Amino acid sequence: MADSSADKTARLKPFKKGADSRRNPTGAMSRERAAWSAKFHNALAEKLTPEDAADVLIKAFKARQSWASQEVLDRLLGKVTQPVSGALDTSGTLTIRVVKTT
Repeated sequence: MADSSADKTARLKPFKKGADSRRNPTGAMSRERAAWSAKFHNALAEKLTPEDAADVLIKAFKARQSWASQEVLDRLLGKVTQPVSGALDTSGTLTIRVVKTT
């Protein structure tokens, strides 16, 4: 015999406020990847000054490297938001229209 929905929800525990072991504190990133990423950023920060990083970016930008141009524009102007629109029709499907802005 199947449990009623009231019986199923009676056994559930609500999330506690603040830190909870059932939540992933790093979002979609695994704990191992987050730890590796933190170690990488710390090691990079110890070896490379912001001035050195800027010099590399400026040299690549002057050499017309497309990735450097994108980085410079993103840093100076900010990243462009991508508008997303959608409508729910009566059949229950979701239509998503991607709008590219230039």
